[in-house]
Amino acid sequence: MNKQLSVKTYAKINLTLDVTEKRYDGYHNIDSIFEEISLFDTVTVSITDRGKTNVSCSEKDIPINENNIAFKAAEAFFEKTKIHNPGVDIFIEKKIPSQAGMGGGSTNAAGVIRILNNIFETGLSDEKLMKIALPVGADTPFFIKGGIAHITGIGEIISPLEPLSEHFIVVAKGDQGVSTPDAYRQIDSLKNVPHQNTEKILNAVANDDITTLMENSLNTFELTKLPDDIQKIKEIMKKHNAIKTMMTGSGAAVFGIFKERKTADAVCDELKKAFSFSGVYTNICGDRNTFR
Repeated sequence: MNKQLSVKTYAKINLTLDVTEKRYDGYHNIDSIFEEISLFDTVTVSITDRGKTNVSCSEKDIPINENNIAFKAAEAFFEKTKIHNPGVDIFIEKKIPSQAGMGGGSTNAAGVIRILNNIFETGLSDEKLMKIALPVGADTPFFIKGGIAHITGIGEIISPLEPLSEHFIVVAKGDQGVSTPDAYRQIDSLKNVPHQNTEKILNAVANDDITTLMENSLNTFELTKLPDDIQKIKEIMKKHNAIKTMMTGSGAAVFGIFKERKTADAVCDELKKAFSFSGVYTNICGDRNTFR
């Protein structure tokens, strides 16, 4: 049995995000396209003999107690598999910004579950791992498989899609964050909320047409009260003729889609002068199943 393994855990953007309704149980149904991008954290899990789960992180503002979603993922794995927890140390090297709507916590949690499945040689299928992941966090099941997918329900209905041709994604975020619960409460108070044409969007994905996809995309959370930085970032991206610029998730990160790397680099250089986080990424990620 391997005593320690690490894996890259990739971020996601929402190419579209339609909050369709509030459910009877208080959760919200969504209709979204999730796409993994090449920005990643690195999660390392080490087996100890201390009989408990410990979490540490390179980013001091991330909680490392039982409220950490990676901690919850480890506990869920041992509970569902009935494997005795001999003790695990989880270290998260963060590159994905927090409170960004990029799934940073959820992808870390999925990484923990995938690593433990490997270390303990349980041989569980992706589908079974996704069932373990769902109670941990609504976005976590997606990151078991990753790639690009049509996401519905509260995030648990995942329909994999064929990857799009390479495009470049500029992501930027200011210092302000967005509270997801507050954002959902604001959506619940809105009237006459517009919804997307999902058929057009899925046809665009099938035709490898990122332009048509983004022309028909929306993010319901952009109808809520947002930090000033979001509009400023979008204006810079639009000035450089982004195919589309939009907030991802509930925010507060903004992404712009570009077909040429040179343009994306120029946009990023400008954004770096004004905002705390910016980078250029692609939808082509490395081998997500490489454990080391």
